[in-house]
Amino acid sequence: MSQLEFAVTGMVCSGCSASVERLAKGMASVTAARVDHERGSAVVEHDGRMDPEALYAAIVDAGFGVRTCGNAACECANCRCEPCACGTGARCGCSGE
Repeated sequence: MSQLEFAVTGMVCSGCSASVERLAKGMASVTAARVDHERGSAVVEHDGRMDPEALYAAIVDAGFGVRTCGNAACECANCRCEPCACGTGARCGCSGE
């Protein structure tokens, strides 16, 4: 079993987190998903065959952002920098506006 943790931006209510959870649970090989709109976080458990980029694209297509950089101060809605270039909390210019 593998686990994927990332930030989801743009969620303002429990309906938003429920929408993201439904998207995640609808992906092939996902076994569980927990999304918290207050923390802006998602944890997805899968069997190791899931394509994370496909999940991220589905979430973005639904109107939310995905940050995988791990920097809580990052201001980019869709930052995929590894490691995050937003060390100061500014926009890193990764085109993740």
